[in-house]
Amino acid sequence: MKPLAFALAAALAALSAAPGMAQTALKMAVETPPGDPLNLMLATTRDTLAQGGGFDIDYYDSGAMGDEKALTELLRAGQVDVVPLGSDIVELDSKFAIFDLPFLFEDKATARAALDGELGAKLAASLRETNNLQVLAFGELGFRAISNSVRPINTPADLAGLKLRTPGSQTRIMSFQALGAAPTPMSLGEVYVALRQGVLDGQENPLSVVKEFSFDEVQKYISLTNHVYTPITLAMSAPAFDALSAEQQEAILAAAAAGAAATRSLSDESDASLVQEFEAAGLEVNKPDLAAFKAAAAPLRDAFAEIVTPEFLTEVEDSLK
Repeated sequence: MKPLAFALAAALAALSAAPGMAQTALKMAVETPPGDPLNLMLATTRDTLAQGGGFDIDYYDSGAMGDEKALTELLRAGQVDVVPLGSDIVELDSKFAIFDLPFLFEDKATARAALDGELGAKLAASLRETNNLQVLAFGELGFRAISNSVRPINTPADLAGLKLRTPGSQTRIMSFQALGAAPTPMSLGEVYVALRQGVLDGQENPLSVVKEFSFDEVQKYISLTNHVYTPITLAMSAPAFDALSAEQQEAILAAAAAGAAATRSLSDESDASLVQEFEAAGLEVNKPDLAAFKAAAAPLRDAFAEIVTPEFLTEVEDSLK
């Protein structure tokens, strides 16, 4: 059975096991529009829960309740119950900066196993302790590529002076500054216009996000740097989660697992098909000299160790060997 089908079956089993659940109101919100991985994770969770009943869900997408930073504050304040968080989660908990350390993960399988195992458990415990948020599941945005309208990125020297949109994460900004670019934090919803008008030269995101936000329409080059792997952290207000019955908790965790599986399937499908689609549309797609990038990024390790703590970074590195 495929991962998504298995997750859906588990979720429905959890829901059917609790037919007597009272209706519980849940407010869910996401910054991005339908089709985007963040939206897919939340929508799949919502739809899976709806199949079993027991939850009365209010759903807001496409930034109807604000961008990710605004939604994060609403989540912490208990004014929204469930939000999928991408790179900006590092602003809540510094341990999540581990995902901004370039070239930490060799491939998706390694990253997924870590998130489904000890690393995910440690991050979930930390987010509970620091922000009173419950991690429901870890989905996938995936490995990130760099797109721009100036030149192909083959070596770190090609980044020199490029105005690249990044998330607001200070560690992502630090990394691109070290590589010679001019990182420019900006809300994702503003990036297309900024690229079209030349305010930005480029941006960095997984290929599925490049397609969903039509960045390929206003960029000439896509470089498959795979510089960082970004998970989706589906987070819920801990007080709201704790107020659920054991059966409801089981149901929402199972539904979230279905959402995570859906994003991983989308990531695999996008990475398999979009390079050819972008090339057919006239974009130049290249594979950079990753050895040069890894060498240039190596000095960042000490700075990241101070942010996530040397002990935590060593534990993560040892677990990946």
